[in-house]
Amino acid sequence: MLNQFRQCSAGLGRVRNRARGFVTGARGSVSIEFVLSLPLMLWGLAAMVVFFNGYQARYHAQMAAQTVADIMSRETNLFTANYIEGLNDVFDFLADSNYETRLRVSSVIWDSENERNRLQWSYATRDLAELPADVFELLGNEDYAGLQERFGDEESVSFTNAAYQMPVEDLADRIPPVLPGEALLLVEAFSLWEPFANVGIGQLRFSPVVVVRPRFAPWINFDGIEPVYPESDYEIAWTGGGNEELPDPGDQVDEPDPDDTGQVATFGFDDGVTTGFSQSTITQNGPNGAYLGPFGQETRDNPVTLNVNLPQAGSVATIEFDFYMIDSWDAFDLSWATDQGDSFAVMIDGTPISRDPFATDRLVPFANTRSSAGYLRSMTYRMTMTPTTGLENLTGAYYNDQIWHVVLTIDNAPQNFQLGFSATLNEALGNESWGLDNLTITSAGSGSAPPFTADAANALGADPYSRFPRYSGCPEYRIGAPWLTMTRSDLATGIRVPQRAGGETNLNVCGNTLRGWGWVNASPSLVLNYDNQNVSSTSSALQLRLDDGNNGYTCDTTLAVRDPNGQWYFNDDYLNWNAGVRITNAPTGQYVLFVGTYGNSTCDADLHVDQWTSY
Repeated sequence: MLNQFRQCSAGLGRVRNRARGFVTGARGSVSIEFVLSLPLMLWGLAAMVVFFNGYQARYHAQMAAQTVADIMSRETNLFTANYIEGLNDVFDFLADSNYETRLRVSSVIWDSENERNRLQWSYATRDLAELPADVFELLGNEDYAGLQERFGDEESVSFTNAAYQMPVEDLADRIPPVLPGEALLLVEAFSLWEPFANVGIGQLRFSPVVVVRPRFAPWINFDGIEPVYPESDYEIAWTGGGNEELPDPGDQVDEPDPDDTGQVATFGFDDGVTTGFSQSTITQNGPNGAYLGPFGQETRDNPVTLNVNLPQAGSVATIEFDFYMIDSWDAFDLSWATDQGDSFAVMIDGTPISRDPFATDRLVPFANTRSSAGYLRSMTYRMTMTPTTGLENLTGAYYNDQIWHVVLTIDNAPQNFQLGFSATLNEALGNESWGLDNLTITSAGSGSAPPFTADAANALGADPYSRFPRYSGCPEYRIGAPWLTMTRSDLATGIRVPQRAGGETNLNVCGNTLRGWGWVNASPSLVLNYDNQNVSSTSSALQLRLDDGNNGYTCDTTLAVRDPNGQWYFNDDYLNWNAGVRITNAPTGQYVLFVGTYGNSTCDADLHVDQWTSY
């Protein structure tokens, strides 16, 4: 019995040892482990390739849609079915697709009565359904089921499926405000992408949406469709912010307390008093007696200055005077003037706050009342110039002279500053000159600090043409610049203004507010104070274009424009490599222009402000 017990105990010990060895042992079969993990490894590899291929296909579809939309934006003729079908082939090539694709192109205008977008026309390729006429009404009511019914009840896995033909739900939100008298092109691209391996995702529909504005025409109709004309007189509900922080020269400063109003100085020059002026030249036989002057081209580098001493800092200073334009000024006429033009400038502490070109006989557009405004350090300035005489010889040589009444308001003025007067002329004093008369300075109450101040750390020096200070950085429409006043009727004649193009800052770093490329400064090149004279037309447009005289090969320019509604326009190659912009039914207000270059060097080009017509 004892022996049997010993034998049993020994057997159990051997079992325990073998069990312990099985648990702690490191030996095994690699082939079995590989077989167990191989399916998971293959799935991971396939999934990685599929996901990459899917993202790549979606990216290519988006880029191809943008390219097709850009091609269409350059057209001016009627769109046809063959043309858009051909663009679907272009889309396939650009997207490098081996799957089904479709394009749907629509023209969108604004319906001011119902305050929503409206279709002009819609066309879809390869038997895809076009957008229904009430698409924006249905989208506005969030009636997606009703909209899908417009595309039928097919449920196959193809573009006959009603769901696959549906636009994206936020389609209306992707369309920016449409300007009066214009239409936008809405390009929807559809791709049915299917993975090459089953990794848990099935067929996907990529549906990029691109909205563009026709570049060279206000709107483009489709062949064979009765035109639906865009409205031309509604108010734009722009939500992107306008030029509201650009000071309006017509704004009136709050009426001051009469007890705080005082006359600081007055000069009639009949008594020969020129105290505080850097020049004391007086002419007795002027239009209204004696006047200060005449002065000529020497004042470009040596302005006539007046030291102003106000009763207190921070008041509202008003400076009024009569400016005499004497003899043969030539504005920007290349035959007689330099590229800097025959112009008159008012300065504060040596910095220009205006540059106004003049021409003998008040040629177009130099007869207009002038306005300008801006910010300078702690000040807000506003200036107007109004002609007060007809065409007659008032003084000097035999040419017709001009008298302009100037009103300059400086809000939050420093207590002491230097007022300057300067002219850029290129002929002798007996042929081109200027003078001042009836100058008064008053001070009233307390002013208000400006909402914007340029960063002095970014100052680059003066512009060689306008002499306004330049600043580096992304375009900033509130930095001071020369103003040019034009009306719609002036565009038929137009004006040429030489510019120094280029800057220190690459537009690529300027975010999404202004999408473009090239090199610019933060400082505007020009502010166009435009009056559309309440005229609407789809056959003509405000045209802003650059010309280097060599098709852009000498100076490859770019142009960015901010309109009165805060909308940005950008162009690189408008005519050959010269930049330009057309704005049909351009609203009245201030257009802020930034002239840049494609490369990072500066060069010279002429800015032309004139009219584009479709006939």
